[in-house]
Amino acid sequence: MSNPNSNANSWDERYAAQEFVWSLEPNQFVVQHLQDLKPSKMIDLAGGEGRNALWFAQRGWQVENVEISKVALDKFMARAERDEVLDLCLATHSDATQAHFALAADLLVIAYLQLPFDQLVEAMNNAISQLEPGAVVFGVWHARRNLTDGVGGPPMPEVLPEPAQLKAWAEGKLVSFEVFESERMVEKDGEVRAAIDVILKGQLTKS
Repeated sequence: MSNPNSNANSWDERYAAQEFVWSLEPNQFVVQHLQDLKPSKMIDLAGGEGRNALWFAQRGWQVENVEISKVALDKFMARAERDEVLDLCLATHSDATQAHFALAADLLVIAYLQLPFDQLVEAMNNAISQLEPGAVVFGVWHARRNLTDGVGGPPMPEVLPEPAQLKAWAEGKLVSFEVFESERMVEKDGEVRAAIDVILKGQLTKS
């Protein structure tokens, strides 16, 4: 990011403005696609208040929430203590593009890290370079098609990745992968509408 400290300050202000910015429940696609994995170690990249990381910790995983907002990380650790999973949780205060992980993880989760694509690639390349061989990589983003056909996400096309962009990134980096769009129904202005997400699921080579 061009000015990580400025971005961190704006996110700190946003997280400090209310008790919880995001849902306390894990992302539905994270649950749907990853619930059958055996507990190990996972990275929640730009995990905010840690809703996904905490869900894994409650299932016996050792988790690391990597997040640019110190306020969000404090909320994550406080909730981990309340949920009695503090011993399984690590908080790493860092910009996603430059983070150094404490865990050598078998799973990377990236949920709604909406960056210009060159910065997203920087963050993903940095992340996969620190994973264990054979690690699962799972990402979900607001899709660019929301601007015309759906609802939700920032109204800036440059931070809304296209499936073709994610496929091009995954080629040669993941030994197997799939990229697809999925819809979830949300209420917006009293009307139930479809929010379109783009999902990447793949695996690093095992050697």
